[in-house]
Amino acid sequence: MTILAARLLLAGMFAVAALTKLSDRGGARRAMTAFGVPRAAAAFAGPALIASEFGIAALLVAEPRTGAGAALLALTGFSVAALVSLARGRAVECHCFGRFSSAPLGWPTLARNGCFAALAASVALGGRFGWAPTAFAATMLILWLGPGARRRWNSRNGGAAALELPDRAGRVWTLDELQHNRRPLVLVFSQPGCGACDALLPEVARWQDDLSGHVTVALINGGPAGHRVPLELVDESRASFAAYGITATPSAVLIDGGRRVDAARGAGAIAELVDRAAQRPGLTRRGLLRGASVGLLPAVAATAAACDGGRKTSLPSNIDAFEVDGAWLCNQTFALCTTAPCVPSKTDPGISVCDCVVVNGYSVGFRNCSDRAQSGNKVRSAFSTVNVNANFGVLTCPSGVPWANCLDVECEIDPTNPAVSKCQCLTVTTGESRTFAGGCETATCTSTIWSAATPDLPATAQYRKGMNQIGQPVNFPRTCPGSHP
Repeated sequence: MTILAARLLLAGMFAVAALTKLSDRGGARRAMTAFGVPRAAAAFAGPALIASEFGIAALLVAEPRTGAGAALLALTGFSVAALVSLARGRAVECHCFGRFSSAPLGWPTLARNGCFAALAASVALGGRFGWAPTAFAATMLILWLGPGARRRWNSRNGGAAALELPDRAGRVWTLDELQHNRRPLVLVFSQPGCGACDALLPEVARWQDDLSGHVTVALINGGPAGHRVPLELVDESRASFAAYGITATPSAVLIDGGRRVDAARGAGAIAELVDRAAQRPGLTRRGLLRGASVGLLPAVAATAAACDGGRKTSLPSNIDAFEVDGAWLCNQTFALCTTAPCVPSKTDPGISVCDCVVVNGYSVGFRNCSDRAQSGNKVRSAFSTVNVNANFGVLTCPSGVPWANCLDVECEIDPTNPAVSKCQCLTVTTGESRTFAGGCETATCTSTIWSAATPDLPATAQYRKGMNQIGQPVNFPRTCPGSHP
């Protein structure tokens, strides 16, 4: 009976793995490439892998020992490839179960494989030496599911999730080491490609310097190390993001006495959280600067209005959510698609699926701020220039070239990487378009479907006006050479 249960479990596992990969062949192909398979070969290796998994599932039912041997060989091969990748410091996406399991592989992945491999060995041996595979499978099961269960238990009871991350020099920090002096600890979560995160980094460095005697501030970066912040921990697998429930960046968590006390999302809320942790909000440099900036905001807005052709403006009653000529300027989490590459939807020819970044800050759209507010892993796309730099340019693409209209569309945040999202954008095939992407290379107009807009760049006028009203700068990109102004 035990052998039968193991056979059915393994057969079901391989069948599900094959079916989920079959429904997401593009993702399976990308995963093969990430593991080092040449791009040309990946087009054939992906379908071959799916066929192999279906074959193993069938053999486990028809020829148990042969199927178990094949399963053991497949699991061992994948474990070796995963181990090599981890040893090289590469956290590639496993995509073992298609869209249902696209998280970066880690040690739990190896433990899961070990558990299934032990079951396969037990079936292949016909139940002989049953105690050894069973003991090994039980150990691997604990290593696979134990850390996640512990994090959920700690979270339910208000405890801070375990932490064990390296800094740039390779030193591994634990939660206990970060709190060795019993001071409050603020963990600031950042991601590559997050413009709002990059803008916050100088503040994080100042907090680490100015508040070192009162609060410990640690930056956790979800990508390769490289920020000029004294205490930067690296978590490319983003396991700590999941453990602390981080779904957008920048975000922060306050830990005091080993317990999670509070959390914040967005630069302003994080600054307030740090000030509260310092227990002297009126005396910290950040508190003084913020107080001064709030006091000067009306003056700044008035000055900006005077410089803008002498037009008179007044500060909105709620500077985080207000209407500007039929559009809404909101200070909240949103998806930014200004440079997003897109691919046609497999199910709807009128839709392009675009890879956008998730940021916090001011953005404009034609839906009100309540409609655009994040709900779980759902967020809306909006327009902003928060991440514009010298490399950006406004590129005009000719009529007839497909482009994606992403303004105000619904997006889904990647659960394994809260800095990115998939947006379901409308595909447009008529008229000229303008995009911030492409690096001013006109050839990219036809090589990629870009997130773009009509030549009048809708909502940009309201964005400029609204940001001017609250004294916020607008860093609009230059027009590409040869493009219409």
